[in-house]
Amino acid sequence: MSIWVIFNFKNIIYSKVGTGPHLCFLHGFCEDSTIWQSLADTLSQDYTVICIDLPGFGRSRDLSFGTLDEVARQINKLLKAEDIESCILLGHSMGGYIAAAYAALFPTELKALALVHSTALADSPSKEVNRQKSIDFIAKNGSQEFFRLFIPGLVALEHRGRLREQLTALVNQTSDRSILAGLSAMKERPSHLETIAQLDKPILFMKGEEDTHYSTDEIYTQAAAASICQLSVLQGVGHLSMLENPEKCLVEVQRFLTFVEAIS
Repeated sequence: MSIWVIFNFKNIIYSKVGTGPHLCFLHGFCEDSTIWQSLADTLSQDYTVICIDLPGFGRSRDLSFGTLDEVARQINKLLKAEDIESCILLGHSMGGYIAAAYAALFPTELKALALVHSTALADSPSKEVNRQKSIDFIAKNGSQEFFRLFIPGLVALEHRGRLREQLTALVNQTSDRSILAGLSAMKERPSHLETIAQLDKPILFMKGEEDTHYSTDEIYTQAAAASICQLSVLQGVGHLSMLENPEKCLVEVQRFLTFVEAIS
């Protein structure tokens, strides 16, 4: 069994396990680093795995969540404190937005980038409107009713009953302050399509076939812009393959890592 060591960098809590090349995992909105545990336990046999609780979430919940660029800079400082010069950065959903911002700010400090159920594009006008509606709803009514409606759409129908309790526990540990800050930061993020086009490092785009957050065409557009990429579309999962079908998610991540090591 893997032995996780917990660290504190300026009140950002993260865990580290394993030895070898560095993998850094970033969780999504209203999640924490535990979503990666199944993958990380296996990958730590060959890699040093770092799983971060982002500011405002999980065990770092007492911190404020700023812009995505600000969070990317905090992660860079954390990795420098670990004497990590280059890493493979994997981000889920909002974590992918932060990973894309990191790629724009620190391209020479990336070995590879994985956008897991995520996108490098900015919100469309309609998505911006929907995010603002979410912000207004939560500010007026609190987050519990919002997430009662939001959680079922995160996963494929066949996984909803099994994962409802786990997902509810994840979102309930997050303060309304962090929820509102995260929504605002995501609404205001820029497009990083040009970042993807200019990045001369391998990129993984992973999409669930039943994920309604991003269209397949949207992901194809980004994959076409990238110079080196793997595109994985997973059947039978929605927005959270690492929880819905961790074995299938692991296979695609391992395939990507094998490719990265082969061309390094």
